[in-house]
Amino acid sequence: MGTMRVIELNDGLALEAEDARLTEPVVGSLRLIRDPAGITVDGDLETRVELECARCLAPVELPLAFRLSEHFRPTVSIPMGPPIDPNPDEEDEAITELDAAHVLDLSGVLAQNLVLALPTVQLCRSDCAGLCPECGTDRNQASCDCRPAPDSRWSALLGLRAELDTEDAKGAEG
Repeated sequence: MGTMRVIELNDGLALEAEDARLTEPVVGSLRLIRDPAGITVDGDLETRVELECARCLAPVELPLAFRLSEHFRPTVSIPMGPPIDPNPDEEDEAITELDAAHVLDLSGVLAQNLVLALPTVQLCRSDCAGLCPECGTDRNQASCDCRPAPDSRWSALLGLRAELDTEDAKGAEG
C-alpha cells in the first residue's frame, strides 16, 4: 500500500454536464492512494442538478449523490522520464492516464460519473400529464380540445365493435 491523502471538496467544484445543469457545486471527499502502478481515487460526492421532465419538459431540481472510483497511471516514468508502455493485460477502459506532467485532472472523470448517476427518466411529479402531442399544450396547466389519435393496434377490433353495436340495436328492436 502506498501513500494516502484525503481531499475535502468543501468549496465545491463546478462541473459541466450536457444532460443536466448543476445548481450547486459538487462537494464531498476524495481519497487518493499512491501505489507503484499509479494513483487510485475513491470518493463519495453530492450536488444538486436541474433536469427536464421527460413528459412536460418543465425544469426539475433534485439532489444527486454519486461515487467515484478510478485508477490513474502515469504515461511517463516519474523517476526516469521515458514513456511507459501500457500493460496489455489490463483493460484500457478501466485505467485513466496521467498526463506527461503527472497532473491529475479529475474534472472529466467527475463529469462522466455525474452523468452516469443521473436518472434515466425524470418526472416533475409522478402524475405528470405531459404535453399534448397534437398542439403542444402542457396538460398539467391547461386542457386542450385535441382528440387522442386512435391506436392503430386496435383498428381490427373497431369493425367488430361496430358489428356488435348493430346486432345489439337489432336485438333491442325485436
